[in-house]
Amino acid sequence: MNTKEVFEILDRDIRLNYNSRAEFGRKVGMTRQGVKVFMSILEKNNSGNSFNKISRILEKSGYKIEIKKTTWFFW
Repeated sequence: MNTKEVFEILDRDIRLNYNSRAEFGRKVGMTRQGVKVFMSILEKNNSGNSFNKISRILEKSGYKIEIKKTTWFFW
C-alpha cells in the first residue's frame, strides 16, 4: 500500500458520501484548504514520505497495511 492507494480510497469516499471536500473537512476537523493540501500530498505518492517508508519495510517483512471503513464515525 502507498499514499496513492490511500488517496484513491479517500477520494472515492469523499465523492460518494459528501457534497464537497469542505463538508468532509468539517467532519474530520480540517479546513477545505487543509483537505486539499493533504489530498495533494497523498496523490503525489512521494517515495520518501514516512508512510511509504513504513509500508515498504513492513511489506518486505511479510506484513501489509490494510484500511477498512468503520461503521461508526464522529460528527
